[in-house]
Amino acid sequence: MPHTEIRPHVVVLLTEVDYDRHDDASRLYRCDGSPLTAAEHALLSTATRAEFSAANAQMRLEDEWARELDALKETFVELLMKYAHLPEGSTVSDVVDIMTDEDYAEYERLLPIVTAQDTLEYLAEHGAD
Repeated sequence: MPHTEIRPHVVVLLTEVDYDRHDDASRLYRCDGSPLTAAEHALLSTATRAEFSAANAQMRLEDEWARELDALKETFVELLMKYAHLPEGSTVSDVVDIMTDEDYAEYERLLPIVTAQDTLEYLAEHGAD
C-alpha cells in the first residue's frame, strides 16, 4: 500500500468545517460562521481518507480537551465555593488568604488553566497535570 502524505493545512481546514450547518446546501461554513472560499471548497474535494482520519482524530482530541477543561473549571468553582461563607463583597484575594495549604496549591494549579485566553491551547502546550 503506498504511503499517503497528510497535508496539515487540509486537516486543519477539515476541523474548521461546521458539519451541522445545513441552511445552504451549496456552501460549507466554518464553525465561526464564515463561509469557505471557492479555493477552500476545491481543496476539500482533494482530501484523502488519511486526512479525514487525521481530522477526525484531532476533533476527538479537542472534544476530550473541552470535557477535561469543563471538569477543571467545575473543580475550580467548587474549590472557591468551599469558602462561600465569607461576607458579601469579599474578593478572591480574601478567599486565598484563608485557604488551607492544600487548597491553595490546587488553586495555584488551576488558576492559569481556567483563566487562560485560549484554554484548549494552554492544555495542549502545558497539560493539566
